[in-house]
Amino acid sequence: MIDYGNGILLDVLSSGDADITRECRNDTAVRKWCRQVGLISNACHQKWLSRQAEDSGMEMFAVRRKNEALDFLGVAGLTSINYVARHAEFSLYIKPSEQQNGYGKLALLSILKFGFYDLNLNRIWGESFEGNPAISMFSEIGFEKEGRRKEFYFKDGNFLDAHLISIGRRKFDAMWFIAEINGNVKAQE
Repeated sequence: MIDYGNGILLDVLSSGDADITRECRNDTAVRKWCRQVGLISNACHQKWLSRQAEDSGMEMFAVRRKNEALDFLGVAGLTSINYVARHAEFSLYIKPSEQQNGYGKLALLSILKFGFYDLNLNRIWGESFEGNPAISMFSEIGFEKEGRRKEFYFKDGNFLDAHLISIGRRKFDAMWFIAEINGNVKAQE
């Protein structure tokens, strides 16, 4: 387990997490902000779990609350890792019952620390649909909008724009730290 001291842990995503991760991905509150179009079948989900465990270009984790029960909060990780160009795309979702409690921000900060400090990446990027309430959290952390893919995805009968966002290691280093006292994330410029 990876513990950056902010109240959550990044843990190995195991077969024991299969049911809850699939349930979360198929929940409307999560699925509407993901690229997937339909429901994920058990067979497809099992293939994804196997692939992410074997693919050196993916580092996916179960996000757990740091308590005795190690409660499952969601999934966070890096995909499309390019060790030569030193960049990757982040992936993150928090289970619906735990959303709006700050766990998404803590998980994303942990993934950024993992990517920048453990994998020595230089840039971490992501993509977010127009209207996603998490866009403000991404901005607060220091992500910048780099572009827009107009009407790039088709979901629920509509074409959706996608924002491309990223943060570089220098900006992350200059801007963020985790407050030890209460676990709140504070900006430092």
